[in-house]
Amino acid sequence: MGWFLFILLALLVGGGWLAIVVYADHLVRQGRYDQALRLVPFLAMSDIGRSRFRADVLTDAGRYEEAARVLRDVIRGVRGKHVTKTARVKACFDLENLGKVLMETGRFEEAQRFFLDASRLYPYHSVWATGMAETLLRQRGSPEGALAHAEKALDLFQRGAERVTSSSQLGAILATKAWALAACGHGAEAREAIDAALQSPARKTKAPLAQVHYKAGMTLLVLCDRRGAEQHFALGAELDPAGRWGRLSADALQSHTAQMDQ
Repeated sequence: MGWFLFILLALLVGGGWLAIVVYADHLVRQGRYDQALRLVPFLAMSDIGRSRFRADVLTDAGRYEEAARVLRDVIRGVRGKHVTKTARVKACFDLENLGKVLMETGRFEEAQRFFLDASRLYPYHSVWATGMAETLLRQRGSPEGALAHAEKALDLFQRGAERVTSSSQLGAILATKAWALAACGHGAEAREAIDAALQSPARKTKAPLAQVHYKAGMTLLVLCDRRGAEQHFALGAELDPAGRWGRLSADALQSHTAQMDQ
């Protein structure tokens, strides 16, 4: 009887913790970052685990300085401890997240180094390749290189577990590929990729869909479709007003409007 009660209690506690994790992820995807941050103390047993969750939310909320501090502390804390596959995967995610933060603060070369470090640690995750593509696109440096990385990200996504665990990532990859296709002069294919991104699982959540709209707007700017770009930026800003992609969309919309007024 004692063992039965112990197992039942463990299942109840474990189920409750999993429910909190799922709910926190839902809050982030719906752009409710402050609410997600309040759940951080309940999301992991270890300080490192809680810090990782916190850094994820801060990055998505566009609070880059705070996210960078947390991520650098985490990376220092686990350096040299990548013994198991699980540890390598988690460390890869840390490097990818810091790469995102550095990209958003204009430190593109440093961001690329972290994305490449992530790829060496665990090459089977799509985020590092998507990050490399987007960094190149923002620098307006190598559209062919950006397209190659976007296609690599799509291949990794389709062959990996992300199809199930992070299905909304498909929208980010396709929208990044659309931007790269436009930069390479493939306008028709770029518009097809935008349509595919808008029909991906990202459409079910606000923040991932805001990312698709931001990148769709950037794609259409390259294609000189300013009216279409403006519509996408407006939608992105509306979907994620408190987050990274909403702010990027709002800034792009304001910049575009200012240029049109001149």
